[in-house]
Amino acid sequence: MTARPPIPAPPYQGGCLCGQVRWTLTARPRAINACHCQACKKQSGATNILALIAPAEAFTATGATHTYRKTAESGRQLDVQRCAHCGTRVFHHNLANAALVFIAAGTLDDTSWAIPTSHIWVECISPGVVMQDDAIKVVGQPEDRAMLMDAFTKVYG
Repeated sequence: MTARPPIPAPPYQGGCLCGQVRWTLTARPRAINACHCQACKKQSGATNILALIAPAEAFTATGATHTYRKTAESGRQLDVQRCAHCGTRVFHHNLANAALVFIAAGTLDDTSWAIPTSHIWVECISPGVVMQDDAIKVVGQPEDRAMLMDAFTKVYG
């Protein structure tokens, strides 16, 4: 079983590499998800992207961003927000569900607690990636995010 640190109480803060984009989340995330699809690998420059899935109404960001509209392997469209200066991928919104925001966990000021409770597109997982024993593993894209949020609740209550 994976040892997990507790999730600190909100607010959470973060920002891009150069500091020109800063964000605040005033509510607890609803999920911590790792996406292993090919597009997320390319956009992150890593083996996956790790994102906090959170209520959009509790999220604010300041600073200039550049929007890149992408069509995911699932067919869904999302607007990826990157710092207009340094290019860091900071967050994105899925156009099919404006109630959620997906925040790149690597932009947290304190990343120590951001351990995924779910993994999607596991059929594309890169060699050497570790998946936690208590995290759910999903082939492809789930129909909705409820199962990812349920997995988070099962782990953290």
